[in-house]
Amino acid sequence: MRDVRFPTAVQVMLALTLAREEGVSQLNSAELAEGAATNAAVIRRMLPSLSAAGLIEVAKGREGGVQLARPPETISLADIYDAIFGDEPLWHARENIPHRCLVSNNLEAFFAGVTQDAEKAMRTQLSTRSLATCLIELRAAEAASTLQEQG
Repeated sequence: MRDVRFPTAVQVMLALTLAREEGVSQLNSAELAEGAATNAAVIRRMLPSLSAAGLIEVAKGREGGVQLARPPETISLADIYDAIFGDEPLWHARENIPHRCLVSNNLEAFFAGVTQDAEKAMRTQLSTRSLATCLIELRAAEAASTLQEQG
């Protein structure tokens, strides 16, 4: 099963970015969930991590909602990834395999190195994209799609 926490968190953060740009001060978990085609409980479970990382502000209660805590130019995809996954490794090596040959004797250490290299490359890439630049990319994709449809 694929883990969709990060793409869902990015979608939520981009929705908050767009709302901010359009003058909407906050969105509630039901609105965010509707846009992400998920249950509001799923959104509410991820909000504490985003809040603890200083990426969003959450106001509880009837008039409550969520808004960005910082300007979108200062929030990178790496910030969101770190808020959702923390120090959890990208991949986990198989553990407790019998050590019977060159491969099984060294696989855990080898795989840890591969994982470390992949995480470094991924975090470097994610750190180059802010929420503001992502919204620009989405607008460009929308414009290209519209032009293509018009033929």
